[in-house]
Amino acid sequence: MKINAVIFDMDGLMFDTERLMKAGWEKASRKMGFTLTEYHLSQMRGGTRERSSKLFEKWFDGAVDYDRGRAIRTQYQREYIEKHGVPLKKGLMELLTYLKDHRIPAAVATSTARSEASRYWDMAGVTPYITASVCGDEVTKGKPDPEIFLTAAEKLQTPPKQCLILEDSLNGIRAAKAAGAWSCMVPDLTPAVDEIRPFCDLICEDLSRVIPYLDSCGSSLQSP
Repeated sequence: MKINAVIFDMDGLMFDTERLMKAGWEKASRKMGFTLTEYHLSQMRGGTRERSSKLFEKWFDGAVDYDRGRAIRTQYQREYIEKHGVPLKKGLMELLTYLKDHRIPAAVATSTARSEASRYWDMAGVTPYITASVCGDEVTKGKPDPEIFLTAAEKLQTPPKQCLILEDSLNGIRAAKAAGAWSCMVPDLTPAVDEIRPFCDLICEDLSRVIPYLDSCGSSLQSP
């Protein structure tokens, strides 16, 4: 097998922002008077705004204003990040540095809109490590559809079967597998339960654990 490029999800994978989103949704549910369970949150993770809006319509029969709730969640997240900075996931800089040192291109494929995502990359200091990127407002179908990963692979000029996709959500890992890429789950708030494991070629505790896997594919990697 060959791994010639790595594609990162962002929220919950690069940055510890899924916890902020969860806290923001909990604030919205208290303020608006509805119940949002871990099941609901897990189904939304990694998906687009449009998909989550449709899920709300299904779950709450139109009685809960998704856009209002999302606005409360977003405001909570933005205020936290403005005050504390972007929280990095364990092993992120170690892995990004490894990829850069070994001249392995890295892309980000996130459901977050570019205006917000790029601001996070700049604040976190990771922009110089990113070779290509695709954001949620630049595709027509969100995860679990593979479009965003196929587009990222195209931008990297690398066949999907030679890409390793790193994800933390059910929607994301399903999209990775559908893209025909090698899929690695790095669990965040969603554990690697039996439902997810068939979609995973690899499960790593944190991002630094991906490095030995890439080392094992050393024949396809380029040394400095």
